[in-house]
Amino acid sequence: MTFSKFTRSAKPLARWSLAWLAMSLFPACSVWQAAVWEQPVPDGPSKVQHTSTTLSHRSRDAISLSVEFRHVSAETLDQRTWNQIDETAFPSEVRKAWLDNGLRIGLLTIAGQELLQKQIAGSHQGKQGGNSDVAEDPINALLAVAEVLGKQADGREIVPLRPAHRHELPMSPPIEGEQTVLLKRSTGLIGQRFQSPQLVLALTARLGPREGQATLDIRPEIHHGAVRQQFVSSETAVRMHAGREHWELPEMNLSWTTQAGATLLIAPAIDDVVGEPTFGLGRQMLRDDQHMEDDQHLIALIQLKP
Repeated sequence: MTFSKFTRSAKPLARWSLAWLAMSLFPACSVWQAAVWEQPVPDGPSKVQHTSTTLSHRSRDAISLSVEFRHVSAETLDQRTWNQIDETAFPSEVRKAWLDNGLRIGLLTIAGQELLQKQIAGSHQGKQGGNSDVAEDPINALLAVAEVLGKQADGREIVPLRPAHRHELPMSPPIEGEQTVLLKRSTGLIGQRFQSPQLVLALTARLGPREGQATLDIRPEIHHGAVRQQFVSSETAVRMHAGREHWELPEMNLSWTTQAGATLLIAPAIDDVVGEPTFGLGRQMLRDDQHMEDDQHLIALIQLKP
């Protein structure tokens, strides 16, 4: 009799236990399915850097950059080109740090684009078969004034950036072998010997207060050595990252408050007397191994896409 009572009373208890277990597991399953891997920007410098691609439902917050590299001759980068560039958009100490290391930066503003369009329209007035794409594209308009319109673009790509996430933009191929890289700082000239050094821009974007605006933090770095892999753990998962060691150049860090249509130009600095880059990262890094003996150098044009 006692055993029978115990059996009957155990059935409701089992049902209650199963119900409690199901309710406990339901939130955990929901959290697991909704988890998103993200990689925030580290607070401090790290010796090994990583790149990762993370997909999220917040794609509407993404920022798109149009990045284009072109080969141009040294004589192309004379003062005629820089007359259309606003170099005062960045602090003087930052511009000096770039210039001291053989690099020149500035913005092709909307006003500058309008001026270029008028120049292009005037040069084609009365001519048949003029190329209307020149006036419509500020990059082509700039290069038309610099007399390199006939050259083909080496490639334009759209780079999606997620706010507060790091993206690495190589400025040139790695230089093969062991190389000495010289850097001019306020304290003097220093040099480091690296294996296969490469100039890379570490980009971190922040959305601006208005639509089409963003702040782009640009940190130049020299990447070098072999690619290393390591496991990085977070609260949700363990991921593998691969990257090379890098040498940070904090004097050259800059922030660019962009707006749709503005174009950032990065180019080697040309010595007015010699007529070519003579020193620093502009001479050493902004060229590839197929153009080490001629005067063809790389320029980068970066534009925020609306």
